[in-house]
Amino acid sequence: MKISKQSENEFFGRFEENEELVAKLTEFLEQNNIHSGVFSIIGSVKASRIAFFDQKEKKYLEMPMDEPAELLHCTGNISLKDGKPFPHCHVVLGARDGSAYGGHLLGAKVFVAEVYIKKFDKPVERKFDESTGLELIEPKED
Repeated sequence: MKISKQSENEFFGRFEENEELVAKLTEFLEQNNIHSGVFSIIGSVKASRIAFFDQKEKKYLEMPMDEPAELLHCTGNISLKDGKPFPHCHVVLGARDGSAYGGHLLGAKVFVAEVYIKKFDKPVERKFDESTGLELIEPKED
């Protein structure tokens, strides 16, 4: 990952070919003590794993995509999960025929990808929510 600090709380750069996008992003967040924020990524991937959350079953249904795709839009937030930085990524991928598919991004092998990260000052934790079966952000009130 090649990234530069643009301001006290903003970073801009790119992933390198064949890097695992979610793992590399998580590593960067850990190394730079980023505990809350937002990010945006565009580019293309060689393969990816996305998921759809089945609300009735309260579990993720994985969909491996073993084909190249345009990374039309990947956005998400950053919080702490189990005390470690966690990037919650959602993605829209474009196929060769122009169709699009998307969901929760579990992982992707990068072809090219550019990233913008905005760090927030206050950490935000995730807590398990019984009603949804998800780990949801729990911002602290001021």
